[in-house]
Amino acid sequence: MKRIILALLVLTCAGCGREYYEWPSDGPDAKPTPVYRVNTERPLVNPPPAIRQENWVSNGSGSCVHATLITLLRWQGRYEMANHWRKTYGSGETADDLALKMEREGIRYAYTAGEDDVDFLEWACSTRRGCGITCKGGVHMVALVHLDDKWACLLDDNATDHYSWVPRERFLAEWKASNSWAVAVIYAPAAPLTQ
Repeated sequence: MKRIILALLVLTCAGCGREYYEWPSDGPDAKPTPVYRVNTERPLVNPPPAIRQENWVSNGSGSCVHATLITLLRWQGRYEMANHWRKTYGSGETADDLALKMEREGIRYAYTAGEDDVDFLEWACSTRRGCGITCKGGVHMVALVHLDDKWACLLDDNATDHYSWVPRERFLAEWKASNSWAVAVIYAPAAPLTQ
């Protein structure tokens, strides 16, 4: 009887949640398992595919910092600024140079660099803003769209069709080894799904 009630509950709530895949902890050869969560939005920052900016080549180098920033601006409803940024900026970037450009453009932002400030990452994700973070030794930037006590979720501007879930400690070690730069734009994020 309990199984019938549970099955009816899952069918009744089928449109309320999202399916995602979770990697088991029993070895590298284990297969991901679909896990269904009712009324749980994961990742917390989940820009639809239509507003995700892919990386492009500008002046012979990638524009991952700018692509990530554009996605985060769009996620927070700043479409005009995102389009302006795409037309105006490209190529590689440093934390200080990006800060100067954002100030010049009047963008509200916060960032940390070289401080290993995990609280900043948690704040950016818990407020549903997300942030751009460095990885691969500091030569690439992706969007951190979720961080909890077990998992980090990344949206790579080189592969915007899917999210990558990484164990929290492995993610933090990579980020800290990559100059621990993180940047967030500070506007109103999209509203969460209703609970």
